[in-house]
Amino acid sequence: MGSIHQPTFNVDLLLKGWRYDIIKINETPYSYQHNPNCYNDFFGFLNRTGQQYQFIETTFTNDYCTNNSANLEWKIRKDKIFFYIGSQVVLTYKVIVLTEKKFIFSFENDIDQDGTIDSIEVTASPYDPYNMFENK
Repeated sequence: MGSIHQPTFNVDLLLKGWRYDIIKINETPYSYQHNPNCYNDFFGFLNRTGQQYQFIETTFTNDYCTNNSANLEWKIRKDKIFFYIGSQVVLTYKVIVLTEKKFIFSFENDIDQDGTIDSIEVTASPYDPYNMFENK
């Protein structure tokens, strides 16, 4: 099976940078708390020569705008995006809405580390502070 298999959404709309806007945890919405002194935390999807099926996430961790970056490989099957480190799936997003200006996805994780799996829904908007993703 290829990296993109029977997508239920327009994959071309995915290929850009996105800023976290709203995080809904177990149905309770919160505005994402970006560090006011830095760029917004963001993530994006690449699929071009030398960067095939790459997912990059960058978060800013302190007032010096130190950033943490994660680089993963992604694959799509129907309405799900699977993220890999090597051959191991480390995260799965379910695509809820994907338009030119809005990306809503959900996943499950014990986000508060209380031993109970939480339902997380994220709303994101286009954002590309370093022009890494060549947002259109």
